[in-house]
Amino acid sequence: MQTLLALLPLLSIFVCLFVWKQTALRASVASYGVIVCLVYFYAPFALPASTILHMTAKGALICLIVGYVLFFGMFLFHLMNEAGAIASIASFISHATSNRVAQTLLLCFGLCPLIESVSGFGIGFMVVAPIFLALGFPPMQAALLSFIGLLASAWGALATGTIIGSELTGLSLANIGSGTAFLSMPIFVYFMMVALYMVAGKVRGVLWRQALVMLSSFSGSIVLFSLYVSVELAGVLASIVTTACGLLLLKEKNVVPYAEHAAALQTGESMLKVFSPYLFLTICILLSRVIPTMQQFLQSHGVLKVERYSYKLAFLYSPGFWLFCTCMFTIIVFRLSFHSVKQSLRHTCKQWLPFALTTTMFISLSEIMAISGMHALLAQTAGDALDVSFIFIAPLVGAIGGFLTGSNAGSNAMFMKLQVQTAQHIGVSWQSVAISQNTASSISTIACPARSTLGAHICAIPHRENELLRKTVILISGAVLLVVIEIGIWYMMSG
Repeated sequence: MQTLLALLPLLSIFVCLFVWKQTALRASVASYGVIVCLVYFYAPFALPASTILHMTAKGALICLIVGYVLFFGMFLFHLMNEAGAIASIASFISHATSNRVAQTLLLCFGLCPLIESVSGFGIGFMVVAPIFLALGFPPMQAALLSFIGLLASAWGALATGTIIGSELTGLSLANIGSGTAFLSMPIFVYFMMVALYMVAGKVRGVLWRQALVMLSSFSGSIVLFSLYVSVELAGVLASIVTTACGLLLLKEKNVVPYAEHAAALQTGESMLKVFSPYLFLTICILLSRVIPTMQQFLQSHGVLKVERYSYKLAFLYSPGFWLFCTCMFTIIVFRLSFHSVKQSLRHTCKQWLPFALTTTMFISLSEIMAISGMHALLAQTAGDALDVSFIFIAPLVGAIGGFLTGSNAGSNAMFMKLQVQTAQHIGVSWQSVAISQNTASSISTIACPARSTLGAHICAIPHRENELLRKTVILISGAVLLVVIEIGIWYMMSG
């Protein structure tokens, strides 16, 4: 009975989402209400009101880490959209080649991961799906290919979800980021093979050399940048490198007459100017990570410290600060009007506020479950029932979290501590479990119901929403299965 009650806050999320068909925001508020009632009225988990408020405030502070980054990432997207820069980039790629395989590779492994790595929140999908439709791809195919373009979700919004995982476990960002990159390499191969099969069939029409070069550059770059440069920048840099490789190969092989500048420069601006905000952001964050004196200054100034919560946020060192600077850079370079800036800010607030509240509720839920002993009870119960086989279940738990919330940050907030405690209870590597949670969670966010609804409407197939959800779940299940196999192989080799 006690174990069932400990599960109740998590079960309430399922009920809200799939039985009552509520939004993630409403589900998070409802589950928070459930746990507050439990810890206030049920003696075995009882906590005073002051502790509940304390853990809720701590959840809000942790959310601030990712919310700070995500707000300005989304603001940057809307500013560039107002400036016409997104349309110019999209047009450049779409006019670089008329070969559908080449277009798919550039969009799925170049533009979409780039936009998603900077902005997060599935914005990469919203940018790329209309481009696939404009190029003549069937609506269902356009939606599925755009979902594949979100393959680097673990690095979305400058890796905010991965940062949350690092904060909650104490595992360094470099370790969890590079570990996720290694686990993701077979997943990148899987997604590329699926995308090529969807567009070109089994063999015919596949540009194998370009596909292999882009796959190698993307997966290799994301591992190397996560290890040696910056986890926050890994997705951005890998996308830029991969796009450059793809375009160079097209020009070299002359797959189709390469339209130099072409319609991609409809606004009359050079592509260097169009890409300048991303280049500015990349250079700023890179310098802040590789120049010791600059790094020390940024980490020691403008720091928010709350000793009561053992909390620290270096505002100037955070990627959020450099996204803010990039937003200012974009306004100046593109000479955006006050009206355009105001519109961008309004769209950003409308999208950001539900995310901030949802993530705060989920993090607070996790913190209250931990301090009330629910996590320990569930960890012990799962450990006793599953023993070492839990190592195979951990990625599935992460996948469920990503599927439910549509957010790697939200999923990690809900399940990361529980996963780690269970791993410690049964004596398996909690670091590996944390990395598998982060990897499976980020991938499964692609299949969340809300995203399928959005995809069906963007691609003008609302009557096929259930079909799209079913196909996306099947697609993502294959990727999650790869994580289970990988973690199983690791366990057998280390045992």
